[in-house]
Amino acid sequence: MVELEEIVKVHAAMVRRIATVYERYPDRVDDLVQDVWFAVWQALPRLHDQTTLKSYIARITQNICVTHVRRALVQQTQPLTDTQPDPAPPLEEAAAHAARLACLIEAVRSLPENLKAVTSLYLEDMPIKEIALALGISESNASVRLHRAKSAIRLSFGEPS
Repeated sequence: MVELEEIVKVHAAMVRRIATVYERYPDRVDDLVQDVWFAVWQALPRLHDQTTLKSYIARITQNICVTHVRRALVQQTQPLTDTQPDPAPPLEEAAAHAARLACLIEAVRSLPENLKAVTSLYLEDMPIKEIALALGISESNASVRLHRAKSAIRLSFGEPS
């Protein structure tokens, strides 16, 4: 079996990006990532096929993030806003890219849960087959959800679907 430390090195960026889709505050993203790795550590003995490790971790990440969002909705707390300006303004090109990326993240965050799950995994360059496996849905259902999510994102950018 592969060591947890190696698994974390390989998949840490994916886990963090998925968590970022569900939570906008960096400290809470850190908490989510920590919860995910704890759950992965607990679940690894139940993984029988090492070839599905990426989708297995993605599914655990999705489940923990969805649970986090549901709990936050129940608590209905008022989060503090992050109004600290960046001390070093980025170059124009970097700023434009960051703005487009922020718009994309907001568009993905505003999607319904079933579309958000497919989209966040798609943005991790997972093929439809792995997305379907990670979410426990058929490939055709994953494709339909992805198409609907892309259309909704295009609309949020003001483009025709």
